Amino acid sequence: MGFRLNRPRGTCAVLALAGVLAASCSSSNNLSSGGRAIAAADHIQVIDNFSARDLEQRFEDVAKRVSPSVVAISATESAVETDATLRSDDLNPDKLASMLEAVDRTVGTGFVVDSDGYILTNDHVVSGAEQLWVTTDSHKVYPAIVVGTDPRSDLAILKIPATHLPVAHFAQAATRRGQWTIAIGNPYGLAGSGEMAVSIGVVSALNRSLPRLSGKEDRLYSGLVQTTAQINPGNSGGPLFDLNGDVIGINTAVILPQKQTNGIGFAIPADAHVRRIVENLKQGREVVYGYMGVRVTSPTPRERRDAGLTDDAGGVRVESVEANSPAAKANLKPGDILTQLDGEAVRDSDDFVRLVGMCPVGEPVKAVLYDNGARTLDLALRSRPTPNQTVTRKNQRLRWRGMLLGSVPIGWDLGPSKKSCAGVLVIGVDSKSAAVQDGIKAGCIITSVAGKTVHNLAELQRIINDTPAAQCRLEIASPAGAVVSIN
Repeated sequence: MGFRLNRPRGTCAVLALAGVLAASCSSSNNLSSGGRAIAAADHIQVIDNFSARDLEQRFEDVAKRVSPSVVAISATESAVETDATLRSDDLNPDKLASMLEAVDRTVGTGFVVDSDGYILTNDHVVSGAEQLWVTTDSHKVYPAIVVGTDPRSDLAILKIPATHLPVAHFAQAATRRGQWTIAIGNPYGLAGSGEMAVSIGVVSALNRSLPRLSGKEDRLYSGLVQTTAQINPGNSGGPLFDLNGDVIGINTAVILPQKQTNGIGFAIPADAHVRRIVENLKQGREVVYGYMGVRVTSPTPRERRDAGLTDDAGGVRVESVEANSPAAKANLKPGDILTQLDGEAVRDSDDFVRLVGMCPVGEPVKAVLYDNGARTLDLALRSRPTPNQTVTRKNQRLRWRGMLLGSVPIGWDLGPSKKSCAGVLVIGVDSKSAAVQDGIKAGCIITSVAGKTVHNLAELQRIINDTPAAQCRLEIASPAGAVVSIN
């Protein structure tokens, strides 16, 4: 639900939140002496048991407190070749908008999960982006790089050259249907200049699934939080807060309105599983999912009884088994009903997919199945193949001075005279850039900038951001092993 901007657009909307009054029904009669119920209310009394002004103030306080941790994201699929794009002191919202005016761009939302400049958003906001920038609620603009992505869960972590940032904290309590929600973000790119947009609603439902969108996008959209808080294209990747100002979800999808109906918003739940993914992505590690190799459906009551289960039991029915898969090697058969996996009860097919993904890979996992009685077996799951666009520490990218830069592969050899354990690799060079005239070519390694040793792309990004362009002198290790300095 990132929003693609092909040309400037303006959208106006009015969102009204009606107040709610609590009503009680009282009666002066209870039961007659004969035990006959007399069910007639004398009157209905409206009780104003809360202050609407206090509730309004609570919304205002939460928005003021957490908005500094929310950012607007601008992504472009074509490179903007100027050093100013990598220095926050050379950027502001107006200059960024001017630079991006001639190119198509995607806008979205993110929020700070680590004060050292780590920002969580949706993968679909940043996938395919050549360059990225974030704008804070206070109108500050930063260049960003992708640290890690997990397309299956639709999550990504960005890094900006900043420290001591305000952090949005994840809620520890379970999300409840009916509780208040506060969505803050960048709908339709309207917060691209700062000052994030706020909308209010409630949790409509939990554990929603969007199978059509999952199939279309090749992602897993299940266990979602449904909310009435207004979520629009551009809100993707933004936080869904509770009334305490803690994050209960990451806004991800919306069913757009038809005729006069309102849109329905969905958020990825900020549960313990998602928090583990976030930590892996911050470290630049690949997120691995288990793979079993079966197609399953929900069993009918008759199929449950025939397998030896009660009508109200959960579980999933195996419809087909892929050849040479972990399921085939463990002798799973069509018609088996799987009720437990790795000690967890399997409620339905969505639950099954989630549990398989969370299982350890290459280690024995116990499964309980029914087919004319129960049996237990061990499976050794394989890792699920990941899409090519997955970003990890190994394949991060940064464009600078006409060069495409990435991490140095492990074991990269500069030749007989020298090996480098630090630096960033020049993956490619634009033929029209000044770097070509300086003798820089693919395979060179940038070992230092402005006299400061470079170990990784995030460090290079920070040095570029903090150093004037004229002082960014490079030290390059060539494939032949020589180290040369370039102004």
